[in-house]
Amino acid sequence: MPRAERCYDNPGWRLAAAGLFVVLMLQAGSARAEGSIEIREATTRLQAGVWFLDADIVYTLNAPALEALDSGVTLDVELTIRLTQRRRIIWDSTFAELKQRYSLQYHALTERYILRNLNSGEQETYGTLAGALSGLGTVRSLPIIDDALLSRGERHYVAIRAVVDIEELGGPLALIRILWNDWRIAGDWVRWRLDR
Repeated sequence: MPRAERCYDNPGWRLAAAGLFVVLMLQAGSARAEGSIEIREATTRLQAGVWFLDADIVYTLNAPALEALDSGVTLDVELTIRLTQRRRIIWDSTFAELKQRYSLQYHALTERYILRNLNSGEQETYGTLAGALSGLGTVRSLPIIDDALLSRGERHYVAIRAVVDIEELGGPLALIRILWNDWRIAGDWVRWRLDR
């Protein structure tokens, strides 16, 4: 009587399993890639001796970041603004950096999203995540540097970038940062000349 062949010894089964593995990996990769940060518009203006930043940023959270937020984990958002001075012979010099920090949290009891500006202490609440992300992405009249600090006759540039992260968690909750390893979303640097 012929011995029954185990299915995992069959070359066709191995090929099908390998194909399924590739499909699952591609789906996992595309789920990770869903999150993005796009700076749609950013401008600076000089007013009363101070440079101000206006920016429109579109935040799209990926599935791990959405799961973390829905589970009560606070998302940290950091907008970094760098000012550089153009040099002729060696690389550009960063002479000022400002970090504008926000936290975004979902409050399950009230079903509201709480957006806090950690620099100023201001807080706003939103009924939808889309509203909270829109509020987060609207930067208006943010003072970045006093014009008197800029050297005359030199070329200066501004660069901005936004990053979404899970807040630093202590104790047993620190394990969340390890388990949710795809939550971090970083946008690209956007750079332009600071023109008077």
